[in-house]
Amino acid sequence: MKLSQINSRLQEILANMGVNFMALTDQADFTRDLGLDSLDVTDLLVQVETTFSIRIPDEDWWNLKPLGQLREYLTHEVMFD
Repeated sequence: MKLSQINSRLQEILANMGVNFMALTDQADFTRDLGLDSLDVTDLLVQVETTFSIRIPDEDWWNLKPLGQLREYLTHEVMFD
């Protein structure tokens, strides 16, 4: 999977959750900047794991606060040419 595919899928997930495309910056915090509550964040985790066919351990997930950290994590887990 390429970086552009990772970004596209993340954008699609977040758009389906009602997040404004313009808010999707690397520094965007899921709750503070994107307006997700704890249930939304849990839903995001499930959707990311399903979409990318991976399992993100809880201890890793709660350290992936800004969107940029999630993107970086996914590039290490699912990126290939």
